[in-house]
Amino acid sequence: MSSYRLTAASAFLLLTVCVGQAGSGVEAVIDLQLIHRILGSAQVPGSLAYSSCGFRKRAPAPDDLPAMRVLPDYSGPPKEVLQKIFADDSRMRVTQDEGGTIRMMETDVPRDLLDVKISHIAFDLSGRAAKMLGGTNGALVLILSTPEVKTFRKAHNIEPFPDAWKGPSDGSNSRRVSGDLHNVTVSEGLDYVLQTFPGFWVYENCGSEEGERSVYFNFH
Repeated sequence: MSSYRLTAASAFLLLTVCVGQAGSGVEAVIDLQLIHRILGSAQVPGSLAYSSCGFRKRAPAPDDLPAMRVLPDYSGPPKEVLQKIFADDSRMRVTQDEGGTIRMMETDVPRDLLDVKISHIAFDLSGRAAKMLGGTNGALVLILSTPEVKTFRKAHNIEPFPDAWKGPSDGSNSRRVSGDLHNVTVSEGLDYVLQTFPGFWVYENCGSEEGERSVYFNFH
């Protein structure tokens, strides 16, 4: 596994183009892009799951993400580097699957929705649907709009509705996830998308004192 070295100053210079219009969320976007670069340097996919309600805002703020340290040296295996970055978040656990996927997940995040089993996901579309559901957002809609996910969400009162579960336009309609999946979990479906769009997926869980719950998914 390759090592990764990136100073905080060079990270900012490399990411300025990506966050020029992020407004107050510029630091949060830099944090997410830094994770992406650490994983990308080792060519391993990943996932980030945490508890927050920041997705309800127009732009994320640094406090909406798990606490992340700025390191003087980012060299070393990505799992170890990410463990150092998240050292100030006592709930965050960084692990690596046998297949190489790195999981960053806070201990209080429920896995129930991620573990919902889906009998069939068909990513190959034609006609108008193929034009509308391109890129990572289209793949995300297909996963979250499956009958099993919709039934689970309704039974557990998890908002928002599936047709609203998509992030900002990813501008990647020229590429599409292809193939069919059978008897996979939501998490496995999200991992499959990363085979076409390398990076990591994000699962943000928002729970209120009144028992209300919302979730947000996105790809980076």
